[in-house]
Amino acid sequence: MMTEELVNEKPLPISSQSDSEKMRNRTTSSTCSDLVPITDDFTDRPKPAQPFDKEHVKKLMERWRSVARRAQREYIDPWEQFNIQEYPIIRAKRHRYSAIRKQWTEDFVEVRIHPEPFARGAMRECFRMKKLSSITGNNNWAHAQNYVAKRYMQNVDRRTLFDDVKLQMDAKLWAEEYNRYKPPKKIDIVQMCVLEMIDLPESPLYHLEHFIEGNYLKYNSNSGFVSKDARLTPQAFSHFTFERSGHQLMVVDIQGVGDLYTDPQIHTVVGTDYGDGNLGTRGMALFFRSHKCNYICHDMDLSEFELSENEHAELMRTRVTSASGTVYNRKRLTSENIIPVDNRISMEALRRVTVSISHETDSDSSDEHDDDCVCSDCIPEIEDLSDNVCDSEDARSVTSKSSKKSGSNHEEAAEHLRPRKVGFHDLKVIRPDSGHYDSLSIHSSLDAHSLNSSRITGETEREDFWKNARKMSIPANIAALRDVAALQQQEVQSHHFSVLGQIHIDLCRYHELGRFIEEENADANKKAGLATSSAQENKSADLGAINYDKESAVFHLDVARKCGVLEAVLTTANIALGMSHELLKDVTTDDLFGDDDGKENIDLEEFGADLMETAAEMGDKVAMLYMAKAYETGQNLGKSRHTDYKKAVDWYQRVAGFQDDDEENQSSSPMARHELLAKMAEMYKEGGYGLTQDFERAYNLFTEAADAAMEAMNGKLANKYYEKAEMCEY
Repeated sequence: MMTEELVNEKPLPISSQSDSEKMRNRTTSSTCSDLVPITDDFTDRPKPAQPFDKEHVKKLMERWRSVARRAQREYIDPWEQFNIQEYPIIRAKRHRYSAIRKQWTEDFVEVRIHPEPFARGAMRECFRMKKLSSITGNNNWAHAQNYVAKRYMQNVDRRTLFDDVKLQMDAKLWAEEYNRYKPPKKIDIVQMCVLEMIDLPESPLYHLEHFIEGNYLKYNSNSGFVSKDARLTPQAFSHFTFERSGHQLMVVDIQGVGDLYTDPQIHTVVGTDYGDGNLGTRGMALFFRSHKCNYICHDMDLSEFELSENEHAELMRTRVTSASGTVYNRKRLTSENIIPVDNRISMEALRRVTVSISHETDSDSSDEHDDDCVCSDCIPEIEDLSDNVCDSEDARSVTSKSSKKSGSNHEEAAEHLRPRKVGFHDLKVIRPDSGHYDSLSIHSSLDAHSLNSSRITGETEREDFWKNARKMSIPANIAALRDVAALQQQEVQSHHFSVLGQIHIDLCRYHELGRFIEEENADANKKAGLATSSAQENKSADLGAINYDKESAVFHLDVARKCGVLEAVLTTANIALGMSHELLKDVTTDDLFGDDDGKENIDLEEFGADLMETAAEMGDKVAMLYMAKAYETGQNLGKSRHTDYKKAVDWYQRVAGFQDDDEENQSSSPMARHELLAKMAEMYKEGGYGLTQDFERAYNLFTEAADAAMEAMNGKLANKYYEKAEMCEY
């Protein structure tokens, strides 16, 4: 299957001379010299006006109509045997979502549904349904299109169904952006909406999608699964969304028929939106653990995610992981180590900019639109769902999605003669006058003058949206990230490193938990662990004696440290200094630095003190206290540092300041406030080591420490501080 995929997706070689000469000599309504790729530095230049060739357009339209009529005559309904047209007509309210404008629209449709489900998944069951087009006005059910209605088997909140639609429509917009880069095989994601059966008791809600004929395959999951029939396009698409979104999200759980996908899942940094299937950075980690970049990734300039040598070897041996199902996150936890999404660069901010542009530009009208069109001309009534459906989308790392894809009859919201840019070609969409289908689009190559003079709101919005979105593209490799920073002569924003580093931390934790141990070796590893010596058993008791890939775990810990993740920095510092640590509890300096020769070349105390000071600068109170005590006593500082009361007082003051800002959590602080104040008072009283002796300052600090001790119900210690304060008086 892998070989077949490579053959199918391999781009055709480009001939150097003959093909290019043919392209130059080809006579169309727009010359190739006027066709330009879509790039960020693209600027329109004046072009000579050319006449509009109406005859050429009419011929193309007639050809398309002829093909459509023949397809209609030869079409065989795969659901004809179920006689769906004999079931009663049901009126339903259809809710559609515009991913760009973040608006819901509603209208009314007529459907017939088969009462028996024909398929069931983990959470939903599927029913056969036929729907009349609300645009053509044709009431002949023989021409009604086939749809799949999906209903949750368990009672769920109304909001859940609408959130599912948002997810899929956002993912659809990412599929469109992927296609702009001209991959070997373009993709699309099925449009989905919510159908409210108002004629049925309690008005049940269904998800509605076009029926897709063909073999339904699951290419990957949200938990790292990759199909045995591993194809290149689905994996490259997921990798593409991660980098192009600036590490804010990833579209996974790719499944469908061919390259027409449905029911995707989106992982986001915050991990609390897009339903229970959003595993956050943990899901991103599972994807990269089973992903090996292919030639599509390289052609799109996507950077390879850093894996250890053992992990690379395992990927070469097999591409299949042990778990294939979709995983749901029920706890909805958010990592404390992730820096919040910066609203200045988030996709949500870009979406708001796009919406503001749409309000400033008047859109042209058209006589006919697609039945699935969500523009304001087709359905002027905007549904207000702020109370019961889509309140706030705080921290939604926007996934975008939408399709205006050539030949798609699912979401062509094009107005009359709306222009479109696809790679190096300029196209315009022209609507037919009538037809039995919900949509029938005729594409024609038009002159450059017509293209530039008739740009319309919808396309302008998407171009502006993605021009800004491309600027957010961030590599998935720390080395590439640093190269970008060097080229731009500025520091890459810390949250980019933080997200990438958090993914490595998650991989490190997964290794420690034995997530990647093969099932056939799990029992052997457990027996080997039980057979170890008593000292080793006590050392790894908390891990359940799992013989995991420690080298890979240490590798990801080191990468996360280089990315500036606090947990990784603090863990590495504790390992180097021989202190206890929660992550990788059984890892020692021997595992961290290799053989004895490697350890001899490194001053562990110096290395650990450097990392501990870095962690203190990042705001960790334990690290702050460590540095304060180290500068006070002159111990565990390394060779380059020495006793420094001034720095010690500074660190003690920072810890005390943190406690003032977080009074509720003072009880969890490793050192009480009155102890911190007393420490500073003692150093001011003694003086030296870079600190000027100041009895007045010491008196004030001892008095403040006594008051703090009284508040802590420690009167004996408060009296002691009062006595020391009196000794500081002249």
